[in-house]
Amino acid sequence: MNKEILMVVDAVSNEKGVDKEIIFEAIEAALASATRKRHGDNIDVRVAIDRHTGDYDTFRRWKVFADDSTELEEPDRELRLEDARDINPEAEPDDYVEEPMESIAFGRIAAQTGLPPRPPSRSSFRRSGKPSGRRSLRNSRSVSGRW
Repeated sequence: MNKEILMVVDAVSNEKGVDKEIIFEAIEAALASATRKRHGDNIDVRVAIDRHTGDYDTFRRWKVFADDSTELEEPDRELRLEDARDINPEAEPDDYVEEPMESIAFGRIAAQTGLPPRPPSRSSFRRSGKPSGRRSLRNSRSVSGRW
């Protein structure tokens, strides 16, 4: 169970007033994009997040073309029907066939997608150590003896 995803979805939904489904889809797209970057930008990737548990699976996808088709312009994203049926015997032209692949960790992706970080606690706020305008006047007067 990946509660971190569910917590992020709840937090963003409540804070920004955005529908949870839109946030799930954005996270799925971000995970798919990061997977493509890791394995090569030419592949087609789909990520599916279970909306109840937060678990997710990653799949590599290919579009199926007829065996006599000369349309294979992107071999990393397309398969002929004969090859697609090795993956899914029920595949038909214009379908997609998928194979599971390794999922990447969510934590790293949350930072890359621009999801808002948790707000800092009050104890993490500190004075900058720089004097305010009033304090600097006072300090300069005491040191130099004049305004």
